[in-house]
Amino acid sequence: MWQPAPRWPWIAFALITLAAMVFGLADISWAGWRPATCMPDDCFCEAVRPGAIAQPVNAYSNLAFVLVGLLILGGRRSPGTNQGTNSMLSRPVYSRVFGAATVLIGLGSLFYHASLSFAGQWFDVMGMYLLATFMVLYNLTRFKPLSGLVFAGAYAGINILLGILLIVAPEVRRPVFAGSILVIIALETWIIARRRPQMRYSYFGAALLSFAVAYGIWLLDNTGLVCTPESVWQGHALWHILGAMAAGLIYAYYCSEQPAARTDL
Repeated sequence: MWQPAPRWPWIAFALITLAAMVFGLADISWAGWRPATCMPDDCFCEAVRPGAIAQPVNAYSNLAFVLVGLLILGGRRSPGTNQGTNSMLSRPVYSRVFGAATVLIGLGSLFYHASLSFAGQWFDVMGMYLLATFMVLYNLTRFKPLSGLVFAGAYAGINILLGILLIVAPEVRRPVFAGSILVIIALETWIIARRRPQMRYSYFGAALLSFAVAYGIWLLDNTGLVCTPESVWQGHALWHILGAMAAGLIYAYYCSEQPAARTDL
């Protein structure tokens, strides 16, 4: 398993949070930027405000992703962990990519809800793609290990294509992300059924539950069924917080993997 480093992730989080708060006080207008596709009146429930941060609650709630990602990046392995049978623990690059992608989700979404610009939308969705595609490829490596070059090439190539797709056809971003989540769940189910690895399945179940609740809240907020625009209680902010929790649980789940009880395929 892993333990969070005691200092630098928290110091980094405090500095990022302070910078975000100071940025919110800046005299900035996004009027000259290309607006997000949700503009002018379909950008979730929270009221759009003038200034540097258009939707403060939705923006600052993304700091949950930043904190989770920093804790993953600053994590350390506990003595006695069987690292050789667990790629997430034996190959540090995997945990670093997972942590960095989680941080980028938070920063990209913060920028999106601050600016409600097309550029912000691109960074917001791209962060989610970076984590989702990593999870797809990582699950594939649990079946058949890939060389670092192949993994990196596939990861970079897929995300370059997805980044281009976000520009030329932004309307498909949600179906593509939903499809990637289904692929991740299908691969994990296949691994469990065929290889029966020894893992903390409670982490995976809790992650799925957290994501399912988050998605339900997202739907209620996005459709306006539960909506108080001026309130500090925003459903979309809860989507961010629960999504960050799900990411942390999935990472803990991957770190818990031990040798398979049955290896026949």
